[in-house]
Amino acid sequence: MHFRLAVVPEINHLSALVAEAFNHYDLYQQTIGQTFLKTADYQRFILQLHAVHIAVNVHLKKVFVVEAQQQIVSVVILDSPQLPTPSIWQYLKHGGLKLLPYVLKHQLGRFLKMLEVAEKVPQQDQLANWHINMLAVNPAHQGQHIGSKTLTQYILPYVKQHGGQQVSLITNTARNVAFYQKNAFQVIDERWLAFQSTQIKSWALVRQL
Repeated sequence: MHFRLAVVPEINHLSALVAEAFNHYDLYQQTIGQTFLKTADYQRFILQLHAVHIAVNVHLKKVFVVEAQQQIVSVVILDSPQLPTPSIWQYLKHGGLKLLPYVLKHQLGRFLKMLEVAEKVPQQDQLANWHINMLAVNPAHQGQHIGSKTLTQYILPYVKQHGGQQVSLITNTARNVAFYQKNAFQVIDERWLAFQSTQIKSWALVRQL
């Protein structure tokens, strides 16, 4: 397998891959997903949301992929003090305007604010902290330990080589918590995130390097 930066021509492919990987993820389905009446509309939204997120971060050189036999098997977005933070103008430039209808009809602003609060929890006051913003496994390759290999063979060594002393992330499923704990991550925060009348669990985890 090979670990490398994603490139601009791959944005559409990566967006579709990530959208499919997270299509049934509780973080989306049990919150903003409940504001959609039609499954097709929800799936279109998930694709557009990830398309913007991927496009912005590819241009900032924060998206990495793992390849195996010329196929992308996982996608990673990393945040760190060494890497730039996206601006609102960059989001607008790379398709953010297409998301404006969802702000009005589906409370996208409230959803993104909820995510922002959760993501900041494990990153507070950690100058040497790197944060796994996203780790998505190609659905066609799930069940092959791709997530574990991506984490242990590529993400953690890469962060350490670039001076990182700690890696953090958030997740919303107990299954993922168990996975990361097996890989020496520790839970540092556990809370409920609120969206309208729905609440969803969020865990923040860190691992020292």
